[in-house]
Order: sequence, then C-alpha cells, then structure tokens
Amino acid sequence: DSINIGGKEMETYIVKEGDNIATIAKKYNISIVDLINQNNLENVYYLEPGLELIIPEEKAPLGFTHYTVKKGDNLYEIAKRYNISVKDLSELNGLEINEYIYPEQRLLVPEEGVQVYITKDGDTIQTIIDKLGTNREEIFVYNPKIYLLPEQLIAYRKRNEPKDPEKGLNS
Repeated sequence: DSINIGGKEMETYIVKEGDNIATIAKKYNISIVDLINQNNLENVYYLEPGLELIIPEEKAPLGFTHYTVKKGDNLYEIAKRYNISVKDLSELNGLEINEYIYPEQRLLVPEEGVQVYITKDGDTIQTIIDKLGTNREEIFVYNPKIYLLPEQLIAYRKRNEPKDPEKGLNS
C-alpha cells in the first residue's frame, strides 16, 4: 500500500499479529531508527496489529539500486539477473545464502556495469586495483571510505580495456 504525503507517494505497511520493529525494518532493508522516527513510535516493544506504518524512503548508495522481491523469486535468480554472485548478494544484504526471502522484501543490488569485490586479508589499494582492472579514482568514487579489513565490500565499474594496447583506448 501507499499514502500521499506532501505530494509524494510513500510506501506503507500494515502491522500483522507477531510483527516486531526489527523484522519490519529488515523486510524493507531500512534501519530500525529510521522506521521509528518516520512513524513517531513511542512503544517499539509492542506494535498494534492493524497499525499503518510509513516506510521511509531509503536512498541506495552510488552504484546500487533497490530490487523488490516478487513471489517465486530466490537469491540465485536475482543474483544471476544482476550479474553478482549469490554469496556477494547475500553479504550485501546481511542475509545467509540459504535464507528465505519473501515478496515485497527490498534488496540492494548493483546497477548495470557495477561489480562488487569482498576484500581479503592482506589486500592493499594497489592489489585491489590490479585484481579489478580499474583505477584509484574509480575505486574511491564508489567507496569513499576503505578500511581494508577482510570482508569489506568494494563497488567498482570495470573500465574498458583497449583491444590493442599499442593503439590505446580509441581503437
């Protein structure tokens, strides 16, 4: 469902028996704090069934977009559609590889042409650039803070390599 607020359509969710703030936030891939603040919730420990919550609009990070899960979807199909490994898609969304996903759940997925790399112990900026076939500027456009800790997600857009290195990029 949705509601019009200030001329803008906002998604809504009707609380069901057994729902809690954490599961609703996870379903929409938003923070618990943002959901509480958007709805001015005072008692977050009990949500009255039938209560209509406004889902705050989450801006996807540069190079990513949101995908809303449809009935019958699974992580393998979504990963294939967005040219990302199931492992990386799972990690990107804080999910286990075999975790159940459900209709209307929002997942963060890379935009076309954007790839992801999960850092490993011992990686440096230069080894990442070499592995990915990209450059320093491109890495920092999508990743303003790189800590080089194992399992940090790095987004990048692979640059086009020249067909003939002698002729350069405009061959």
